[in-house]
Amino acid sequence: MLGIDPSIVISLSIQLFAIMDPLAAVPTLLDAITNVPEDDVEKLINKAALTIFILINVFTIAGWYILSLFGISMPAFKVAAGIILMAIALDTLITGHKPEKLDIGAYIIVPIATPLIVGPGTMTLLLTSAKIYGIINTLIASYIAFTLTYLTIRNARRIVKLTGETFIHGLGRFMSIIIASFAIEMMISGINEYMGKQS
Repeated sequence: MLGIDPSIVISLSIQLFAIMDPLAAVPTLLDAITNVPEDDVEKLINKAALTIFILINVFTIAGWYILSLFGISMPAFKVAAGIILMAIALDTLITGHKPEKLDIGAYIIVPIATPLIVGPGTMTLLLTSAKIYGIINTLIASYIAFTLTYLTIRNARRIVKLTGETFIHGLGRFMSIIIASFAIEMMISGINEYMGKQS
C-alpha cells in the first residue's frame, strides 16, 4: 500500500481540478439559478457539492474493483483512459465547452454536478490514479480538488462579475492543454507497459 506522497497529492489535485474544470460549468450554473430565490441558491449549491463528493469517493474507492469484474488490464485501461481524456481536451479546446453538455432543465445535479464536473474524464482519472498512486493519495488529492471546485461554484456570480465570461471560456481552453498533456503521458505509459509484458 502506497504511503502519502505530498508531491503526488499536489500534482494529482491540480490534474483533478483541471479535468473537473468547474469554471466551465459556471455559465450553466448561473442559468440554473437565475430565477431562484437567493435563500435557495445555497441549498442548490450544497446539493451539487454533495453529489460531487459522493461520486469522487465511489469512483476512487470502488471503481477499479467494479471494472476488474470485466477483466480489464491496467495497460489497456491506461490507453483507453488516455484516449478519453484527449477527446475531452480536444473538444474543450475546439468548441469551448465540455462534451455531453446538456440543457439545465429543473435540476442542478444533472448536468452540473454530473456530467459537467464529474464526467467520464474525472471518473477515468480517479480510477487510474487510485490504482497507480494508491487510494489514500488519490482521496486526499480529490478532496483538495473538491474544495477548490466547491469554492468556485459557490462564488460563481462573483467570479463572472470580476472576470467576465470571455475569461472563463479562455481559462477553460487553457485547462484543456493540461488535460491533453496528461492524456499523452497516460497513453505512452500504457503502451510501454503492454510492450514490456509482450517482450
